[in-house]
Amino acid sequence: MNKIVIIDDHQLFLYGLKLTLENEDNTVITFDSPIQALPEIKQIQPDLILMDLYMPDMSGLVLIEALTKQEVASPVVVLSACEDYQDVYLALQKGAAGFIPKSYSPAAMLEALQSISSGDIFVPEHVALAIQEIAELEERNKEIFHLSERQLQILKLIHEGRKNREIADILCISQDTVKFHQKGLYTALDVSGSSSRIKAVDKALKLGLIKV
Repeated sequence: MNKIVIIDDHQLFLYGLKLTLENEDNTVITFDSPIQALPEIKQIQPDLILMDLYMPDMSGLVLIEALTKQEVASPVVVLSACEDYQDVYLALQKGAAGFIPKSYSPAAMLEALQSISSGDIFVPEHVALAIQEIAELEERNKEIFHLSERQLQILKLIHEGRKNREIADILCISQDTVKFHQKGLYTALDVSGSSSRIKAVDKALKLGLIKV
């Protein structure tokens, strides 16, 4: 018997999944809001956490990061109808233990959860192939655009909304050095003009050079 937390804002799916898991002698605690779930999960100490990827008050990706910061060791499983495998890829990179499509039958889902409970990472074969293509594309883009580690650091900080002075302080370099790396960064990404910072971040996100 496992103690399982489900976080999903769709009430009908939440109730149906709860019944399915309870019929297998699991103890199930449900939340329809990640914000409500987050402060309680560490005390619950579940064996598994099942969550939707897209929820209105907090995305699954942000929730996975928050659970990591709270040092919650429970395996996180993404249950979603999404077909944007870039987000699934990001969820796995952030520490999710698996992805189960909501289209799965109850029997297939239970089998996948059993695999995850045994310590495996579970991803359907067609999703795994798509994720592999995404990872390979990211590596090719990094090679094509020849961004240095320092340029990538600065790009990520720009994405966080940091000003040049803050970037300089965080990286322990001068503002002139920040501007030097920015110039090379904008040249490599082929962006220019007064909105270069925004253009660079948008292009880098699309190419997978930085992640949300």
